[in-house]
Amino acid sequence: MKALRLVFLLIMGLLAGCAGLEQKPGETAVVLTEEEPVLSFESELFGEPPTDIIPVNEIYQLSDTQQNAFRNFLNHHSRQDTPAHKRVYEYLESITMNFGYQGNTYTAEEALRKTSGNCLSLAILTTALAQIAGVETGYQLIDSVPVFESQGNVVFRGQHVRTKLYAPLRRDKNGLRPIRRGGLLVDYFAREGDRFVSNISEVEYQAMYYDNLASEAISRKDYNTAFWLLSKVIELTPDSASAINSMAVVHRRAGYVNKAEEIYKYGIDNLPNKVSLLRNYRVLLEEQGRHDEAGVISGRLAELDEPNPFDWLHAGQEAYDNGDFRDAITFFKKAVEIAPYLHESYAGMAKAHYKLGERTRAKRELENAQKFSYEKSIQSLYQAKLMALAGEF
Repeated sequence: MKALRLVFLLIMGLLAGCAGLEQKPGETAVVLTEEEPVLSFESELFGEPPTDIIPVNEIYQLSDTQQNAFRNFLNHHSRQDTPAHKRVYEYLESITMNFGYQGNTYTAEEALRKTSGNCLSLAILTTALAQIAGVETGYQLIDSVPVFESQGNVVFRGQHVRTKLYAPLRRDKNGLRPIRRGGLLVDYFAREGDRFVSNISEVEYQAMYYDNLASEAISRKDYNTAFWLLSKVIELTPDSASAINSMAVVHRRAGYVNKAEEIYKYGIDNLPNKVSLLRNYRVLLEEQGRHDEAGVISGRLAELDEPNPFDWLHAGQEAYDNGDFRDAITFFKKAVEIAPYLHESYAGMAKAHYKLGERTRAKRELENAQKFSYEKSIQSLYQAKLMALAGEF
């Protein structure tokens, strides 16, 4: 089987000017090109693709019975004056009253049949219904109060995604489209702590489906399946630092350490989000006893200027879960420097200080976390932790 090759194109500003170059008689034209970075995977190392990895269009496939039930609801005479996007929303309301939140990622058919699944499963089901109803959808990435799930020695931080069912597009009397369209948001948990991160494309949202399944495969040490799922993610979103990082992890755990290092280096050199890549590459170097090189990577991490506080917040949690409490404090501090209003950063530092036996510092950071939390339930949680900590002094 041929190796999977992924090519990232570089935009060259000189291309537009090349057309004006004049070649004199007797001269040989010289064309200067910039070599494109190429990352290739030796897919034969991981066997044949599993047959249960379904194509994108099948993610939304509902059974005939499910489709008929929805169409009966959608076309009922009592709802003919209700806009289609609202009918989809009302149907979801009616069927998700008994929906149970679980960490599993399901197709639309599975989510509806099992009446459960994570936020991505709900988004997939919403999309499937919207497609039948002819309703446009959009997708938003939300960073809420971090929820982490541990499976074996793999820790997942779920990305929270929600769907927007767009209202019918109407133009004003001058034929102009509105800059912002109305619609309804479909979400499991709408909380004050939720923060809009960005709109994401349909392709990015589809890649999340395969990425979630890849994480589940890694947790059960099924690295062959994880490889093929991540290959799908990278095919859809070739600039995903998270997927490249996971691919390196898969190669390292499967015993292909040299290839893992090549993947880490590629991501570090060519992708904008380097925090997890640098951190995990340093772990690889330390495991090989290459401490001087690992020190250089530590220096790069310390100097890194990532503007997104959540990158550092996630890196801090990752370091904490691995028992690297000093690193965790360093990363949480970087999040504080960028966004001092995030209570999660102070809480992260507090628990890392606690693990290091630094009770006074842990108390100080817990007080900061309580100060910057605005939900009463979160404030109460920090207060309880402070009281428990006070009993240890």
